[in-house]
Amino acid sequence: MTDDQQQPNEFPAPKPLPGSVYIRPGIDDRPDYDKVLSPEDKSAVARLAVHQPRRKVEASVTQAETQVAQMTSEGSPAAAAASVDTAVPDMGSAYVDMRDPVVSADGQRPNPGQVTRLSWGFAVGATMSIVPWAALNLLALSAVIAKVSWQRVSSAVASRAAFSGGGQELSESLVSRIGAVGDGGVASAWAIDLAVVVVVGVVVSLIAEAVVSALSDRTRVAAGRRTPWIIAGGVVSAVMTLALGLCSNVVGIALLWGLVQVGYVMLTVPMAAAFSERVPDKFRPRIVRARGIGQMVGQALGVWIGVACVVFGGLYTPFVTAAAVFLLAGIVPVLVWPKEPSSEEQPHTAMSAHMLMERFRAPRRAVEFWKAFASRSLVSAGVGLTTMFLWFIASALIFRDWFTQGNSSPIAVPVCSLIASMALATLVGSVGAAFIAGPVGEYIEDPRYLSVISCVLYTVALALPMTMPSAVSMVLFALIGGFAFGLIDTFGQLLAMGALPDARSAGHDLAFFNLSNSVGLALAAIIGAVGVAVTGGFSVLFPAAIVCVLASAVVTISMKR
Repeated sequence: MTDDQQQPNEFPAPKPLPGSVYIRPGIDDRPDYDKVLSPEDKSAVARLAVHQPRRKVEASVTQAETQVAQMTSEGSPAAAAASVDTAVPDMGSAYVDMRDPVVSADGQRPNPGQVTRLSWGFAVGATMSIVPWAALNLLALSAVIAKVSWQRVSSAVASRAAFSGGGQELSESLVSRIGAVGDGGVASAWAIDLAVVVVVGVVVSLIAEAVVSALSDRTRVAAGRRTPWIIAGGVVSAVMTLALGLCSNVVGIALLWGLVQVGYVMLTVPMAAAFSERVPDKFRPRIVRARGIGQMVGQALGVWIGVACVVFGGLYTPFVTAAAVFLLAGIVPVLVWPKEPSSEEQPHTAMSAHMLMERFRAPRRAVEFWKAFASRSLVSAGVGLTTMFLWFIASALIFRDWFTQGNSSPIAVPVCSLIASMALATLVGSVGAAFIAGPVGEYIEDPRYLSVISCVLYTVALALPMTMPSAVSMVLFALIGGFAFGLIDTFGQLLAMGALPDARSAGHDLAFFNLSNSVGLALAAIIGAVGVAVTGGFSVLFPAAIVCVLASAVVTISMKR
């Protein structure tokens, strides 16, 4: 059988009927200009082209989401962990101009695995950066200042006693008067020395934030804009922390504490900017909660690690441990999240002093904004008056009669036990605030009333150790205060968003608003030092804190919705 007999006759396909094929004008009938145009035509078209300069990189100080991330990292972790819908006026959000919400600000589209890595990376970074910070602020720094100040005052009193002929008995009598007013008052020396160190740290931190933020925005390397700064920040923090633990005078402690602040800014500020740039809008609430939980756990874990180091290893051990964790905090998050895109191709942007000072320019004609700023500053001062001087309150007020009661163990043992118990109570209170903030915020729509009620609750917590100074009252204060402060910070952020004068400058205004936390810390240090120096004891800190928190409530209730 031939091939013609095996294959049937193939008829040509009929031509399509008129109108059955639709040709899209300007799309299907568009010629290929690379083939149609001659070289002369292409040259003529090229002469008509207009050079478009590359768009300058947006500074992180003007990015609203970056400043919100910085705000949550400086406040109560409950505010970040709570599921409260806070409308951030971010004009660069993908939801504003209908861009793809799963594409991040740096143009990357992370897959599900990369989103998980981002979530874990920022949670681990928040935890590991807050662990050594809590250990230093609540334990190690105060303990070292107490030791240095005690030695200085003891030497001065002993010299005066020997010169006056009072002998050793007079020296021991004066040194034992922890709350004495005037010369020889150890309480005054403790409070003033710590206040000097804290104020120096606040000033250096403000300057470092402006400089590091600007330099990080302009970094053009293959590793990206933020990664080198995060790693360097961990290294600088670790080295300066080791040196801080070896210092034996207040001037050196203040200088080294300022350098620790520089390293911590290098670690946390680029991390907040990376959060804004690398996390798509769609997944941002989920990762914000992960960061908040990490901060919440990290604060308690840092205190517990610091307590264990002081009790079992001495005063220098917490500094060594904090340095090791700082070093890991700069490396581990970078290894966990996906590699940051290269910044080598970004346009060069000059930096000037005016650009650095722009961060400290306050918005004009914004009365409600200034009320929100004052409210947050006063709350920060009220909280800082107790947390900043916690080691001194425990050792000179709660356990003042430790040795006269027949105890032979070092006073650091009961002090550390109390601070560890308070850390656990604060964690429980913060978790409760994170769970209840969302439902309560939906039931009561006006955040002013919620913030005022929370302030009143915090003053009730402060009244417990003020009227009944004991270890039990301090733990109850930590439990109720942790719960109340979590609510205050959560609803305070809602008030801050509503008080912004212009949504187009929300990033810059939020950057200035974040200065309120630093202002509050400086106020707490100054008020605490003056109060202790005048009264000769640390019990004055509780009524001073009550006044600050109630003043914040008054300012809050005067705000307009």
